[in-house]
Amino acid sequence: MPTHLRMSPRNLVSLRNLLVLLMAALFGIGVSSASARKSAAHSHTRLRAIAHAFVNATLPGEGLLPIDEDDHPTEGQKYEVKLAHPHTDEVIDVVYRIGDVYIPEAIDKLSDFLRDSHNQEVSRFDPRTFDVLHTVLAKLGRPDGIVDILSGYRSEETNDMLRESRTTNAAKYSQHIQGRAIDIRVPGVPATLVRDAALSLGAGGVGYYPQSQFVHVDVGPVRQWTFARHASRRHLRRSRRA
Repeated sequence: MPTHLRMSPRNLVSLRNLLVLLMAALFGIGVSSASARKSAAHSHTRLRAIAHAFVNATLPGEGLLPIDEDDHPTEGQKYEVKLAHPHTDEVIDVVYRIGDVYIPEAIDKLSDFLRDSHNQEVSRFDPRTFDVLHTVLAKLGRPDGIVDILSGYRSEETNDMLRESRTTNAAKYSQHIQGRAIDIRVPGVPATLVRDAALSLGAGGVGYYPQSQFVHVDVGPVRQWTFARHASRRHLRRSRRA
């Protein structure tokens, strides 16, 4: 190479950097758009993966409570739930619905099982709550799985106590008080997956508690939240839904 055309390594690097800057100026918008498309494609792939992770199961239709509690069908699809209290080792396994008819005796047994653990007060549960549990397990591919119960029915006395303790985000008019909410874990299944399965139903409230790794489900208004004890004050106000 002629002497006047020779370049030092430093000059070559500078020239290369200059070319890179020129290319960025000319094609920066195109590169950015391609990057955005790649990110969006990745996001869509992830959403499809989540959707495909669940079994195609839907909530059963509206159920009925018979006027005569002894009058219930013997034929039809049977809906069963298995619940456990991990701290007391209590377990219940019951068919609560056949076809479109709830079985009053089974609902009473489940309501007793879900009694207020602080004062043993019992209130009849909204049977649609068990439809949610049953379908969440079906979506997770665990139709015969057990649901660990952390909290079921909550009396106003207990709810007020929890609110005063400031250790949880118990709402003043909690769905727990109305027998329409349960805090759950599904052994062997990440809480995030349980949350996503519940959200996919669009059947009521779903709360995710990452620190304690449990999920709140209810059959009240459709809404969702995440509660972390050390979250910002604004987030805590938005999370006060349980």
